This record gives sequence, structure tokens and C-alpha cells, in this order.
Amino acid sequence: MGGVMKSLYFLIPVIALSAYKAANADETKCLSKVIYAESRGESVTGAVATAQATINRAENQNTSICKVTGVHRQQPDKSLADYYLSIARTALFDKFPKVIKKADSWNAGTKPRQQGEVERVIDHHVFYVMKPPKE
Repeated sequence: MGGVMKSLYFLIPVIALSAYKAANADETKCLSKVIYAESRGESVTGAVATAQATINRAENQNTSICKVTGVHRQQPDKSLADYYLSIARTALFDKFPKVIKKADSWNAGTKPRQQGEVERVIDHHVFYVMKPPKE
């Protein structure tokens, strides 16, 4: 019986790690779809900024990247899928310096679409921290 228990104690972390990897794979795929839809044609810096703002928004909404609201998602073309997945992985695992600080919103143009504090303009997007509406 002792050998069976030791095996079970070993399997629990392995199962947990597998679930963690699967969740991260889903988050990475979801983020790559947002990056593709929202920053196609932008520089790598602009794509990473979009990814970082999406991550910030998910944290502010207390949800997963797959469930974050207010973003577009589109499956990248097969020939570009690995490129957008690599940007998503880089942004998710902090392998790229912070391009934007707390920005959780962006739009094309020179000013925020809603009331907010501008952090940075990159390529054709302005990144900003959305201020909550006054009550």
C-alpha cells in the first residue's frame, strides 16, 4: 500500500502541472487571436503593447484572457499563427520589457475613445488607462 500512496503523491503534482500547462496554452491561443485582430500590420512593439494591455484588462476585470470583454478576436492565418503565438507567449511570460505600464485600453487615433490617461502612442494606436465612469 505504501508504494501506491507514494505513486499517488507523485501523480498529484504531475496532474496539476498538466492542467496548468493546458490552461496556459488556452490563454496563449486566446491572446494570439486578440493580438492578430487588434494589431495586425503593427510593429512587434505595437503587437506586444496590445498583448500587455489585454493582460492588464483581464487582471482589471478579474477574468481570464479568453473571457476578457471589449476586444476583438480572430484566428490568425495558418502561415502567421506561430508568429502571433510567439508574441503571446513572450507577453504572457514577461520575456519582453514592459512596453506599456498599466494601460488596459487602446484605439486607433491620437486620443482615448473614452476618458482615460494616455500612456503611450505606438504605431497607429494610443494606449491608455481607462478611468471608471463617475457614479
